[in-house]
Amino acid sequence: NVDITTSRRLWTFCTWSLTWWMPSPFLNWCGRMKRSDVRMAWREKVAICIIIVLIWCALLFVIIGLGLILCPKEHVWTLDDVAGHDSPEDSYVALRGRVYDITEYVNQKHGTNSYPATKEQMMLYSGQEINASFPLPVRTACPALVSPKTDPKYTMYLTSADINALPVFPFTHRVGLLPSSKEISDQSFYKKYVVPTMNMFKIGDVVWDYDWIRSMHKDQGKYWRVINKEVFNLEDYFATIKSPVNSNNGDWRFLNSHIENIFDSKGAGDTDITDRWERIPWSPRERLANYSCMKNLFYVGRVDDRNSVRCLFTNYMLLAFACLLMATVLVKFLAALQIGTKKRPLTPSKFVVCQVPCYTEGEASLAKTIDAVAGLDYDDKKKLIFVICDGNIIGSGNDKPTPRL
Repeated sequence: NVDITTSRRLWTFCTWSLTWWMPSPFLNWCGRMKRSDVRMAWREKVAICIIIVLIWCALLFVIIGLGLILCPKEHVWTLDDVAGHDSPEDSYVALRGRVYDITEYVNQKHGTNSYPATKEQMMLYSGQEINASFPLPVRTACPALVSPKTDPKYTMYLTSADINALPVFPFTHRVGLLPSSKEISDQSFYKKYVVPTMNMFKIGDVVWDYDWIRSMHKDQGKYWRVINKEVFNLEDYFATIKSPVNSNNGDWRFLNSHIENIFDSKGAGDTDITDRWERIPWSPRERLANYSCMKNLFYVGRVDDRNSVRCLFTNYMLLAFACLLMATVLVKFLAALQIGTKKRPLTPSKFVVCQVPCYTEGEASLAKTIDAVAGLDYDDKKKLIFVICDGNIIGSGNDKPTPRL
């Protein structure tokens, strides 16, 4: 009896776990495998094939699937990406943190009879952030915070923090600015016409690099913050409430005072204020009202996670595997160079068999090979030269086959 090792027991268990679905009687009757050892050998071969397939599936999952799970594909663009789509055949714009493909729209006729919008004028919008062309009344953006009594005619607009930096567009879609236009004269122009129309062309969101946002906050003291990976810019809000004209008018301070305190930190605190936002003591209704207002009026996009460790994990892992493979090849190459003094083999204490396979070699070649083997640094009393003459073919230049030579 031969003792079965632990490793053999584990391999047998693994083999049966992978091939249990094939019953032994079936192999006996249909496969004509009468002996149990033959059936086991078949199972082991099938188990090895299954293991190879599983390994390849795991590799494919790591290469293709794991990255999509850790970092799902998102349709996002930076403003620089949007700027690259500025042709009549490929026209993008960004509006309040969202990206729209208006290629089809710019080639259509629109505008009013008095103020038609030509294709050339529309191309001035292409590749731009067009917030300045669509100013949003505060009451429209924040209906739960700004009452009809405060702004009965939708005339409250925030003051731009840096009006000189705003792009100049052919049209400004301000409510009541064009009396001849029924749509723009409508006090709900933005909600009724702009939002539904633009939603038909929406393709994704604007994204911002977190380090850039942090620089705006920490280095320049700007009112840029991150809440739950959403980016908000309250520059215009604070420019408005701190303006000498509005400093004594409480109607402009429509946001919760806690929000003002969090944002107005002069570069102190964290750029990501999610924790502080969650700790604000307010009712769910008040929370929703302030968040909706900020999302409509101050939302500029999301944090760009495409270069985060989570999204680049599979790339790093594949790079590590590639480096390991290259290091292995390099070590093998250096080992093959045999740098240094030539090492002599140790004198063996047992017999040495020197095997010389021969097929169609000539007499001179055989003699040279056998002489070289005979000259090896091994004890002649413990050295056996075993010459294998394979085949009866007469090689080129010979007059007899190798065995007869």
